[in-house]
Amino acid sequence: MTDALRKFLEINLPKPKEGKKAKFSLGVAEPKVGSQIFEVTEIPCQSNEFVLELLHGVRLHFDRFIKDLKPSDLEKAQLGLSTIIVQDLDHLLQQ
Repeated sequence: MTDALRKFLEINLPKPKEGKKAKFSLGVAEPKVGSQIFEVTEIPCQSNEFVLELLHGVRLHFDRFIKDLKPSDLEKAQLGLSTIIVQDLDHLLQQ
């Protein structure tokens, strides 16, 4: 896992309390990514049909969630995100 992803998760998600079960879990599309996130940050992750359906819905309707989003903005964001995901997965699979 990259330092940027670790920092993002630690800043934006609550830390599980010592000795207690977290009251949330992070939905991820790829189970190996979830395992790596948990190993490094102890943030519980899940990857199942519900998570995949939810992610599909977000991708399908993303342009409706963000006002003033132009099609070119969305294309740039998708390209940048896909590049980051490929790099992170490549890094994860090499371990």
